[in-house]
Amino acid sequence: KQMAVGGYGATVAGLGLLVAVTSWPQVIVARSLAWMGRGLRQPIRSAMLAGSVDGKDLGKAFGLHEALDTGGALIGPAVAFVLLSTGLGFRAIFWVALIPGALCVALFALVTRDPRRERPNPVSLRVPMPPGFWRLMTPVAIFGVGNFATAFFTLRAMQLVQPELSHSAALAAAVGFYLAHNAVGAAVSFPAGWLADKVGKAPVLASAYLTFAAACVVGVLGHGWLALALMALLVGAQNPVVSAVEGSLTSSLVEERRLGTAFGFLNGINGAADLVSSVTAGALWTFLSPAAAFGFGAVLCAVAGA
Repeated sequence: KQMAVGGYGATVAGLGLLVAVTSWPQVIVARSLAWMGRGLRQPIRSAMLAGSVDGKDLGKAFGLHEALDTGGALIGPAVAFVLLSTGLGFRAIFWVALIPGALCVALFALVTRDPRRERPNPVSLRVPMPPGFWRLMTPVAIFGVGNFATAFFTLRAMQLVQPELSHSAALAAAVGFYLAHNAVGAAVSFPAGWLADKVGKAPVLASAYLTFAAACVVGVLGHGWLALALMALLVGAQNPVVSAVEGSLTSSLVEERRLGTAFGFLNGINGAADLVSSVTAGALWTFLSPAAAFGFGAVLCAVAGA
């Protein structure tokens, strides 16, 4: 738990550094610190969440967590957008953002409890993880390499409504797309977790992988408002569902005392794959075309979901 508190603290510290930056290398340092904190806290938080509920409720628990997390991703930028419209600058908005960040660190440190009733005997890393766990990690890695950052969809959202709209109007449409897909994600996360508990986690996860592939196809072929709305629906319907079901399925495959190790592997694989996917998509977008980047994502994610 103390390590997770440190991870939350590092994320808030990285955000706080953005208040004082004066050059782009400092921005990279600040964001790196924030993401290192994210990488530190996530496996521990997920292991604590998994240990806090019965196995039959894992999907609902992770689904609720992702719904709240995605809701925050909707509310935070919406508040920032409103503050910007009142004339506040970015530095003032970063100061405001530090308030919920500091509150989060305090609440996690003071309120949460380790769900384990007694400290289990540690398991050596030389003891192999269960075969089922590694069978899950294979499609997770394939999907991760194709699952590039949603920022590419936001950029594509601008292109879908041009040249019909001016640049400023297309930018507003992209902001609307961002808010819309997070709203969809917040709405579907808990029902998807409930469904995973009822019908099985593997088919729900495969469906989420295929949903991302479908969003990529819309990004390649679509144009206009209908395509923009469909892309927002598909992007929103898969992102938090993937995180929730990967987490709940991982929890069901390993014993409780190895949950931290399992989530460390899961987040490490996802983190490395995310880096590869976004760098590759960026290169394809820049040197070939947006269609090449989205086609790359569609093929790999369809393979992972097959």
